[in-house]
Amino acid sequence: MSERQFIDSLDFADNGRELHGSVALAEMPRLQDKLVVSDDSYEPCHRDEINYSLRGFHDSNGRPMLEVELDGLCHLQCQRCMQGLAYPLKLVSRLLLVQDWDESAADEDDDADSILIDNHLDVFALFEEEILLNLPFAPRHPAGTCRPEKEEYLVSETNQMDENPFAILSNLKFK
Repeated sequence: MSERQFIDSLDFADNGRELHGSVALAEMPRLQDKLVVSDDSYEPCHRDEINYSLRGFHDSNGRPMLEVELDGLCHLQCQRCMQGLAYPLKLVSRLLLVQDWDESAADEDDDADSILIDNHLDVFALFEEEILLNLPFAPRHPAGTCRPEKEEYLVSETNQMDENPFAILSNLKFK
């Protein structure tokens, strides 16, 4: 288990500091209900890690910013077949550091998201938030590649369509 890292976000950006390393997804509690083991046992995967890079800098207007780069693999659950799905995660986020949300509203034309300046910013919580914001709402395998867990899956689904009362009504419409 890695030691949690905390930074003073403004000082980090002002001094152009950088952090690099990797963090286990198991250390991100809000992600656990979205993850599964790749062998479909539906328990959170504790061996997956995300490589990270956090860089502080000032943009061309002199505003303090953080750049978050995350790279790794998450094992999610396909919402079609309910089996494991390897989801590659590669993201780069630029975050503008602001004193209050009013300052953020003045910079709406910028591509960067805003976060409040924090003298005790939990780096792993920041990474977890960025991952959650970038995961798909309903992850799915590409169309036609899902494999049913049981062979009867497709048969029962077809039979269910024939027994549906609306299917019967639809057939009467064409007689």
